[in-house]
Amino acid sequence: MRKNLLRGIFVGLFTVLSLFSDGATAALGHSEKGLASHYGNEFQGKKTASGERFSPSDMTAAHRKLPLGTKVMVENMETGEKTEVKITDRGPFADSKRRIIDLSKAAADSIGVVEQGVAAVRVTVTEKPAEAQKTSREEETFFEVQVGAFEDGEAAQQVLSQLQPWFQEAYIAPREGPAGEYYRVRIGPFRTKQGAQQIAGALKRGGHHVFLDEVPENAIPKEASPADTPRAP
Repeated sequence: MRKNLLRGIFVGLFTVLSLFSDGATAALGHSEKGLASHYGNEFQGKKTASGERFSPSDMTAAHRKLPLGTKVMVENMETGEKTEVKITDRGPFADSKRRIIDLSKAAADSIGVVEQGVAAVRVTVTEKPAEAQKTSREEETFFEVQVGAFEDGEAAQQVLSQLQPWFQEAYIAPREGPAGEYYRVRIGPFRTKQGAQQIAGALKRGGHHVFLDEVPENAIPKEASPADTPRAP
């Protein structure tokens, strides 16, 4: 019995360590293929590995190894549809040899995974967590809300035009992605997490699917200026 107990502790420790080992070395552009599934409704409101409460309407996902806070582009290999999500949790643990990512319902729905249940996908790292981007420990962290990521610049501009009358801090951030340039629509940056959460809440009440992101000072676009007091409709 003692041997079984020690063996169980060892296996458990090995599992935990494996979640944080080789994932920490994943660089921009790191890509893998496998199956994507999505969270069930029973996870609503439960605390994720990042400490955040899970919401099926947020654009988030679970991965077994990538550092929490990593942003990835998930492509449905059958349809070519893509979505950018933030890794906030660990998983999937069911069918772990084939499944590589668990998507929120909103993220899964955006690339047609909900109807299929599971789908073959390509997952590509688009941005490291904020802590990995900092140039010093003392560097300040700001907060933003991502409203969407688009390969079509005109589609991004349309969303921006809808947001700007209500959110003056909205802007477009062009980035290099797995298939070339794409465009993030974001609101911020804000000096406090509470300020960004206020904006995220207003957006979700309006039917938008978002995620909250941490941004080190050196990664703030020149056209954006930190806002101390967010304005929500």
